[in-house]
This record gives sequence, C-alpha cells and structure tokens, in this order.
Amino acid sequence: MNIYARAKALRESVGAPWFTAPWDLNLIVIRSGRVGRWDDRIVVATVDDTGREIVLVCQATGDAWEGEWTNPTHPDGCIYVLDQHVPGGYALGEHKGRPALRQQRPFHCVRWPRTRGTVPTVEELEELAEFGHDFTENRGTHIHNRVSDRAPEAPATNDSEGCTVTLYQHQHAALIELVKVQKRVRGSDVVSPTFCKRSTWKALG
Repeated sequence: MNIYARAKALRESVGAPWFTAPWDLNLIVIRSGRVGRWDDRIVVATVDDTGREIVLVCQATGDAWEGEWTNPTHPDGCIYVLDQHVPGGYALGEHKGRPALRQQRPFHCVRWPRTRGTVPTVEELEELAEFGHDFTENRGTHIHNRVSDRAPEAPATNDSEGCTVTLYQHQHAALIELVKVQKRVRGSDVVSPTFCKRSTWKALG
C-alpha cells in the first residue's frame, strides 16, 4: 500500500472524511510514541488537476522539546494533543513572524503538570485523559518551523512549547505552498488534521 492509499485508509479507519477534489488537502500527523524527538511525520495527500496523486511527507516533532516538559512555560504544565480528527483545525497564518498553519478549532488535549519534573511517556499522557484531566480548547498548538538553525536529534530550546514543528525548512516551505495552492484553487486555506500513532499507521499495511 503506497502512502496515499495508507493515508486514505487511516482517515477512513477513524471515520474522518477523505477529500478527493483536486488540491483539497488531507493532512495527518503521525506520532512515534515518544515525546521530544524528531521522529514524527506530517503527511499531506491530495490529487492534482489530472487526478495524479500528490504526497508530501515532512519530518517533525508532534510535541515539545525536553526542557518544556520538565520546566514548562505555562504554569499549568506542557500541552499534549491527543489522537483525534479536527474538522477545520488549521488555516494559514504566522507563528512569531514565520509562515505557519495556525490552530482554528479546539483540540482535545492534556497537560503534563510542571510538578512532575520529568519527561512523560505517551502512555502517561493518555492516562491523564483516562482519569479526567483532559480538556478541549484552542491553546495555540500550531504547525510551524523550528527556531534553531541546525537539525538536532532532539528539539532544541524554544523549538516547540507543544506545537507540531517541522524539522527541515524546505519541507515546511513545501507544506505552506500546498496550502496556498489549495486556497487558490478551492478558495479556502482551511485544513483538517488527523492525529494518530505510528502503530496505527503501520497496522494499515
């Protein structure tokens, strides 16, 4: 199964719509199961005017750098976006003066309390939701590029306070350009993200 087909199967498996019109973007954020690493992926899939499949894969981190987990900027702790599909979740905008996809709708999230002082596992974060420590709000978890001028093995200071951050500048530029094409052709820069685990993605074959 190629990436386009797998992305379509993933959306269908969670009951999310799959957009088939030319340049109508399907965006999926695939998390590895570890926080604070550049081992997540953003997959964007669409078709062009001839029906040819177009796929962009961006290396990313779906969550905050290590120091943000242990000493978070927010007094209540570091945010984590749970697995979900969010209709109309993003639109073109800026983050600290740089092109980004800005959160437009509430996401289902948890916060890792600053009192813990440790980097959590995904299991620990999901356990917070299981015990009622989840919330659904717009807390500014955007998709933007990194602030550092290198490609580290782990997110650097201030790379992310909980947003999804692309590692490579050329991949981020390509992502933003695809959304601009969607806006020109379809008249909208709104994109609906699906967040999932790599295990769910791989299970699709």
